[in-house]
Amino acid sequence: MKHLFKTILVSAGIVASASGLYAQTATVQVIHNCADPAASSVDVYVNGTLALDNFGFRTATGFLSLPSGVALNVGVAPSTSMSAADTLKNFTLGPLQADSSYIVVASGVVATGFASNPNGKSTAFDLKVIQHAKTASAAGTVSFAVFHGVTDAPGVDVNLTGGGNLVSNAQYGDASGYLTVPPTWYPIEISPAGMSTPLAKYVADLSGLDGKSALVIASGFLTPASNNNGPSFEILAVLADGTVVTLPQQQQSYVQVIHNAPDPAADSVDVYVDGAKAIPNFKFRTATPYIQLLSNVNHTVAVAPANSTNVSQAIATFPNILLDPDSSYVVTASGVVGTGFASNPDGKSTAFTLLIKPNARRQATSPGNFDFFVIHGAPDAPSVDVRVEVPSILAVDNASYMDQTGYLPVPAGSYVFDLQDSAGTTTLKRYQAALSALGGQSGVALASGFLNPANNNNGPSFGIWVALASGGNLIPLSDVTGIKDITDELGLSLYPNPASNKVTVSLKGEAGKVEVMDLTGAVIKTIDSNGTDKITINTSDLSSGIYTMHITTRNGVGTAKFTVIN
Repeated sequence: MKHLFKTILVSAGIVASASGLYAQTATVQVIHNCADPAASSVDVYVNGTLALDNFGFRTATGFLSLPSGVALNVGVAPSTSMSAADTLKNFTLGPLQADSSYIVVASGVVATGFASNPNGKSTAFDLKVIQHAKTASAAGTVSFAVFHGVTDAPGVDVNLTGGGNLVSNAQYGDASGYLTVPPTWYPIEISPAGMSTPLAKYVADLSGLDGKSALVIASGFLTPASNNNGPSFEILAVLADGTVVTLPQQQQSYVQVIHNAPDPAADSVDVYVDGAKAIPNFKFRTATPYIQLLSNVNHTVAVAPANSTNVSQAIATFPNILLDPDSSYVVTASGVVGTGFASNPDGKSTAFTLLIKPNARRQATSPGNFDFFVIHGAPDAPSVDVRVEVPSILAVDNASYMDQTGYLPVPAGSYVFDLQDSAGTTTLKRYQAALSALGGQSGVALASGFLNPANNNNGPSFGIWVALASGGNLIPLSDVTGIKDITDELGLSLYPNPASNKVTVSLKGEAGKVEVMDLTGAVIKTIDSNGTDKITINTSDLSSGIYTMHITTRNGVGTAKFTVIN
């Protein structure tokens, strides 16, 4: 690992004393970036004395004091060397200027069998010296330079992903000047000079380097198979203390954002991600599709009034949102910003917040299903149960405000949901969910708005709304509370029952839409009665089993069961 040049001052001090310059020094950092497998570890001699023992590839020293004003003989030998007599190559370093700082990068290759440099640069083993190196940066900033150390790579541009250019046409052996930036993370990409398609994309996380400096190095080989199977291309950040960090390649996460905050003052908002406006004029009860965000970095999400001009106008900020690679999330804005709102009956905070659902599904797990989860997003509503009528399923049990359920995969069909008190004894509301066309899709069912708008700044009324993974306006479920069950009044009769090839339904009065559902609640047939009082339904294509017929008229709804035997 890292070794100090503890013998350099002794070996070089004789020469320095002779010239009367012993008291004057410079600082030097040494980095091993020679990707030749034969030089994966080396010994370094200075003026014949061992200075670095077993100095490994992609390791570095800190900045060390060396005599200035004198030339230093630097010899590089195999890691098995016994003395300076085993040196493979010698270099003259200096004379160094007093009170100056340098970075010395061991680069190139020693042996044969390596690809030529595309720009015709010599790839012979060498010490590349970077002058005017920085050992620190001003408070509140990070300073870094870029060094191209990949022998088989062409000249490259270094750009911010989606942003400006940092370095243009850097060729092997080139070092850029220093760039000074705020200490945060940056998405960067490496492209062949003058071309827009990147070779690779990386994340440079400088958030913990306030007041520090670094050298960013392109290291290894683009094509290891053409270079004696040497190490693969990587981007390194070498800090002034000798710490070497490998920059991770960019990885993506997928995020859907839903606006379910019912405060009238936040009816439309601007959403900023990491200081940039990402979702302008984002309206209540709308959703984005799944969008890509970088993973493994701390995102900051801020919410500002609509038509804001910059992130400083934000009314709420949520830092340190860390996303896992190749994962999906639903982020739901919930709660209220201002005052004058009713308290939550269960004592939950109703302050504006973001609800984050990990392991979100961007599509159903089965092509015939609709997969959804439920969010209790009504600030003034108590804990509730949700029961599906057919089949009879307790979908949500005692959910309080801000609770998010697991996913419920159901066959795409038509369902009736009963919103009940948390004891499951009283039905508060009843909703019809027409999910027949949503096979293979996924979404979120949200309790939205206020039970008592008059007590909540006349905000939007309560309802159940569905956000699809594709985004757009939320879809309201039909409130069928109080719609009359007129099964008895319809005088329904079905024959034959059990049925084989067909079943006929007869009723008093005119029917409307007729739906046939299986035991899972999936709608498998839909018939328009055309206003008649007798309907014949083909059952020859149905499997043996019990089915429910759902008949809608202008006076109410009726149901009946029948059996098919084939």
